[in-house]
Amino acid sequence: MKKVKINFLKIFKRFEIPLASGIIIIFSGILTYKLLIPNLFKAREMNEDGKLLRKKITNLSNKKKILSSVDERLLRDNFIKLNYVVPDNKDYVLLFTTLDQLQQKIGISITRTDFQLGVISTSSALLKRNKTADNYIVPVTLEVIGTIEQLQSFLGELSNLSGRLITAEQIKIEVLDFGLVKAIISGRTYFNPLPKQLGPVETEIPEFNQNYQEIFKKILENQYPIEVIEETQENVPVGKNNLFL
Repeated sequence: MKKVKINFLKIFKRFEIPLASGIIIIFSGILTYKLLIPNLFKAREMNEDGKLLRKKITNLSNKKKILSSVDERLLRDNFIKLNYVVPDNKDYVLLFTTLDQLQQKIGISITRTDFQLGVISTSSALLKRNKTADNYIVPVTLEVIGTIEQLQSFLGELSNLSGRLITAEQIKIEVLDFGLVKAIISGRTYFNPLPKQLGPVETEIPEFNQNYQEIFKKILENQYPIEVIEETQENVPVGKNNLFL
C-alpha cells in the first residue's frame, strides 16, 4: 500500500506542472468567457453608440446653422402666402380663387374647368403621389378662349407663383373667328400635407440656399395680398364633399 502511494506521488510530481498549467488555462478560459468577452462586446456597443451620438450632434449643429440663417419672423408672417402656392390640404377653393383672379387680370374666358373632385374633396379618394417629390398631384383640365397674347399670359401666370401652382402638361389649340383661339389645357396642381411630427434629430432639412431664397422672394412679390387669401378662406368652407351644398 505504501509502495502504491509512493508511485502515485511520483506520478503526480511528474505531471504536476502540466496539470497546474491545464487548470490555469481552463480557469482563464472560463474567466475570459464569463467576463472578458461580454465586456468586449459592451465596449464595442458603447463605441458604436458614441459614433451615433457624435453623428446626431453634427446633424443637429448643421440644422442649427441652416435655421439660424432663415428669417423666422419673415417666414412666419408670410406662411399663408407660401401655403397658398402648394396648400397643405385637399382644397378646391384656392383653385377657383386663382382662376377667377387670372380671368379678371388677363381678360381670358375660362369656359370649362374639370378636375377630380374626389381627389380634392374627400379623404377616401385615391391620391396620386408625385414620385419625384413629397407632394400629391391633382389632375386639372381647363378650357379657355381668348387671343394668342391672352393665352400666352395665362400660361405664364399659372406657374409664376402668383397663385395656386398649376403646371401645364399638354395643350390643344383650335383657331376660332375674330382672332380668338380655344385652348384645352391638361395640367396638374399640387398639395402637400404638413408633417405632424418634427422627426428624429438625424433627419436632414434642406438648406435655404440661393435658389430657395429667389423662389421665396418671387412668391412674396407675386402672390395675392394676405388679406385676399384670408377673406377667401373665411367666406368659403374648405374640404367640402359636395361643391353645390
